[in-house]
Amino acid sequence: MLLDSTVLSKSQKLEIDSLVGSSYSIWDSLRLKGIGSSKLNIEAYSEKFKPFLEQNNSLNYCNIELRPKGIIVHINKRASRFSWVMPYYALSIFSSEHLGIHSNGQFLKIKHDDLYTKSVSFIQKVMSLKAHYSDQTNPRKK
Repeated sequence: MLLDSTVLSKSQKLEIDSLVGSSYSIWDSLRLKGIGSSKLNIEAYSEKFKPFLEQNNSLNYCNIELRPKGIIVHINKRASRFSWVMPYYALSIFSSEHLGIHSNGQFLKIKHDDLYTKSVSFIQKVMSLKAHYSDQTNPRKK
């Protein structure tokens, strides 16, 4: 789900919480050693992101927020904020010459640069939590 999250309505908050869970508490954030990535440089994106990311010629950045059942990729552009909400079951992450985040036919490609290097351990945490969540929800593994 991709939405303008500059100002969220109550129904949008409920929809986000139903997809990826409510925000972690401060104690859970400390236990996980952080629930947000540093700024990441967007290198390429799918067609659905064009209206948001091509508003001006400035560089495109995002950051990732962990939630109990998924992640939210936040993209800030001028005075607007857009959020891409992805439950773990719909999330795929690939790393090659860039980091690819894919969900429901859409994608963002993150540049492998100094900003990415600072977030490698966070990306590994996302993949670990996704695997743990998949193990917990897979009835064949119980």
